[in-house]
Amino acid sequence: MSIKIIAETAWHHDGDFVFFRALIKELVSKTKADYIKFHISLDADEYIYTDHPAYEWVVERMFTTSQWTEILNYTIENGKKPMLLFNDMKAIEFGMHFNPELVEIHSVCLNDYNLLNYLKSKITQQTDVVLGVGGSTLYEIENAIKILESGNIVLMHGFQNYPTNYADINFGKTKKIMQLYPKFKHGYADHTAWDNENNILITLFGAALGMDFVEKHVSTHTGKGRTDWQAAISIKNFNELTKKLKIWETSFGNGLLELNEGEIAYSVFGPNKKAAILIHDVVKDEELVITEISFKRTGQVTDMNQLELKNYIGKKFVKDFLRGHCLSSSDFQ
Repeated sequence: MSIKIIAETAWHHDGDFVFFRALIKELVSKTKADYIKFHISLDADEYIYTDHPAYEWVVERMFTTSQWTEILNYTIENGKKPMLLFNDMKAIEFGMHFNPELVEIHSVCLNDYNLLNYLKSKITQQTDVVLGVGGSTLYEIENAIKILESGNIVLMHGFQNYPTNYADINFGKTKKIMQLYPKFKHGYADHTAWDNENNILITLFGAALGMDFVEKHVSTHTGKGRTDWQAAISIKNFNELTKKLKIWETSFGNGLLELNEGEIAYSVFGPNKKAAILIHDVVKDEELVITEISFKRTGQVTDMNQLELKNYIGKKFVKDFLRGHCLSSSDFQ
């Protein structure tokens, strides 16, 4: 299993393009993030109504298409993949020109028929569509899935309530939703407080459910009062998390039921697993009967396990064997 790690920027720039450009340069050069996530808003009036308390806040913090083009081109040219979250149709029209592998509809837009249908008309068969499902009902999730009619859906679990109390995360619920949609990919966006001593541990708990993606807010100004600062960890902590996720990924393995090399070495018949030992002498051409053997651990190594032994009952020995001999397949005609 390979977990993709997402460095989330959201509105942490607060409309300061100089700050944002510097943040992206740091994320590109100093992290091993697989994706850098951008919230793109180009039409405030489609996204938010004028009577909302945050309307002016949104308008003041929006970037132009020229600024977004500079940021996205820089990200791509320096080897990082952008993940684009769209808040309006103009953003979709603009962002899809960059052929992103990952696009997202935030949970606050999950019921927007117009936005979902417009995105549906713009994606390709190669586009993975991330649906933010934190704080959403199963009805809302299922409705969005039906509208998109895509097999390439990622359900992104987790939500931000500045910061998220881990008692509210409810991994048990997340696990049940994952079981309801086994054919889709899943991700966990963690928003635990940046200074919570269990921040990385909680993120690892989420990853351990079998996530394909893990997302974290990242800042170069940790703990300072910018938008989303409550859950934004430092680049140092992000890199520490990345290392720990790779350890978990290695220990998770490939999920195949066949024994791996380590298990095969552990399960040697004779020294480790019990093997068939003769409890008295036998002679050549004598037939094996079950009463002649006992199962014990022994210093002798054999290719015959207990389950295979039943296939040799009634077969003749190729030569004489003394009591204490560990049976193997070559002992029989």
